[in-house]
Amino acid sequence: MQVEIQNKLFDTFPKLKEGVLFVKNLNNNANSDHSYQYLCSQMDRVRVKHLKKSIEDISELTPWMKVFENLGFSKTNSLPSHVSLLNRVIEPVDLPNINPIVNIINAVQIEHLVPIGAHDFDKISGDITVGMNEKGLKFVSRQTEEPQEVSVDEIVHADQESVLTRKWCWRQGIKDLTSNETKNILIFINGLSKSEEEIKDIAEEIVAAIEEFSGEVETSFGIISKDNPLLHTDEMISLKSSQQIQIITKEIKRDKKIIDRILNKAVEEILPTKEALADLLQSGRRLKIYQGFDPTAATLHIGHIVMMRKLEDFRKLGHEVHMLIGDFTARIGDPTDKASARKTLTPKQINENLKLYKEQANSILDVDNKDNPVKIVFNNDWLGKLSFSEVVDIASEFTVQQMLKRDMFRRRVDEDRPIFLHEFMYPLMQGWDSVQLEVDIELGGNDQLFNMLAGRHLVKARLNKEKFVIAGKLLTTAEGAKMGKSEGNMISLIDSANDIYGKVMAFPDQLILEGFELLTNTDLDVIDQMQSRLDQGINPMDLKKELALTLTRDLKGEQEAESAQKFFEEVFQNQSFDTEIEELEVDRPSINIIKLLTEKSDLIPSSSQAKRLIEQGAVTLDSEKLDDWKADLHLKTSQILKVGKKVRRIVVK
Repeated sequence: MQVEIQNKLFDTFPKLKEGVLFVKNLNNNANSDHSYQYLCSQMDRVRVKHLKKSIEDISELTPWMKVFENLGFSKTNSLPSHVSLLNRVIEPVDLPNINPIVNIINAVQIEHLVPIGAHDFDKISGDITVGMNEKGLKFVSRQTEEPQEVSVDEIVHADQESVLTRKWCWRQGIKDLTSNETKNILIFINGLSKSEEEIKDIAEEIVAAIEEFSGEVETSFGIISKDNPLLHTDEMISLKSSQQIQIITKEIKRDKKIIDRILNKAVEEILPTKEALADLLQSGRRLKIYQGFDPTAATLHIGHIVMMRKLEDFRKLGHEVHMLIGDFTARIGDPTDKASARKTLTPKQINENLKLYKEQANSILDVDNKDNPVKIVFNNDWLGKLSFSEVVDIASEFTVQQMLKRDMFRRRVDEDRPIFLHEFMYPLMQGWDSVQLEVDIELGGNDQLFNMLAGRHLVKARLNKEKFVIAGKLLTTAEGAKMGKSEGNMISLIDSANDIYGKVMAFPDQLILEGFELLTNTDLDVIDQMQSRLDQGINPMDLKKELALTLTRDLKGEQEAESAQKFFEEVFQNQSFDTEIEELEVDRPSINIIKLLTEKSDLIPSSSQAKRLIEQGAVTLDSEKLDDWKADLHLKTSQILKVGKKVRRIVVK
């Protein structure tokens, strides 16, 4: 085969050069996810490079834009291929995952801003000519699949039977499109304003990408120019690339069960839409997902489990999961749902709190998985380095009116309570986390929606990309109050198996199904069946014990969970105290009840909470309620002290 550029084309474009790359023995049926992740990385990069620009603002596109204008091609519907691709990317719209060679060609086009066309060599009929359609050949488009008339004055790529590409480098026809079965490819690099060395470098990058994502191939290369207008494919020189593609790729799974769970289970809202996220999860793009954890307390709690399970689902699919420790934002504290400002924590307090976070998260997240580990990052690494001018720049993206739309701020205004300026900074800082991590998705409780939307706004403004938000349902008490660190009613991930099991058994019956949805991996259809069983009169205690066993098993393991269930059944259901119970040692028999509960044990963290539980009748000694928080107790060894579902055996020294 020979490839020729008509001499009359050089009369108008004397510096025109066209690189021809011939690739043999291609495996275009390889997993396209890896090449697509290469394309995605290029899309993300050029979006930042050309942030807030239109195609008219990008000088590298000017030569081809002027050529098309001079040839009378409409700017509205006839852009050069690389201009059209870049225009879609900076809108921003992701280019689709088609096959390895198309992904590679698209990535190189938007990187180097030159039109490149890939043709299935085995579908081409005879020689190829670049120039006027003097033979009046027809064109079959991908859209209609019907032969179309093409003007004899139009510049085209054509073989001996038909037009392959219309308007020089506008649109390729259906005849020689590449597919998964394509083995041999002819690639044209249209170097209108590029040097021969630049065209060769682009060809080498294509070869490097092909060998990275599709395996070893045979390649040859040549350049057509005014001095060399005719090129025979069997006379082209061999081309070996010394370039390396610097990108880590992963196989992306599309497990329907996991994706359905991500989209539907324990979800309050997905922005912009659930349907768009479903499409993204099928695309092959390796997504960056994160959830933030402010170390404002020494432990994680079961409220964190809700979204941590989704983090693990994303990790299992092959995506890049970040567990962000808010060691900087914890100094301020999230004002969400707070009637007054939080107490600012010291760095020492924060460091003490986060020591056990990774160990606790491991009960749900496979943090150190050797194939796809979770990345643990700290936002002090970037927030702590911001200059005041940079903070002002970030703040310029928001208004005071936006901040006052938050319920908790509006309530404070209505109640004439103070709002401190540093509290306005919290959503900005959380939003900046999304920019620094360049995330695609942020997870958080529904009460974090305002903060997560701040990040969505900043990602759009600074990275020109779409950021999805998954707002999870909140685990609440029977009264609708949130369970959490600040609220003091949590089940901690470092609680003993007995305590976790017992605290779940203290859930009111109406929280059983919510517990299964939010705290376990139980399928939604199974939960629907549980509702039917309840409607048919099953004892709710049976399902509650199943929930307690499931959650305790997930957090503490099979053996400890079964032991906790046995403990509960013997101590609480059967009122038998023969089983082993944790001991509470006291150094004298006479002691004030508040001091016993708060200072001599870990049963209750504060005096105010102890008073409240006593008044509610939740504290008993040998099954007798203790209702006077001022009372002094006279203890004996082997007495059984119960606080809610916590049980201790008294030992007087």
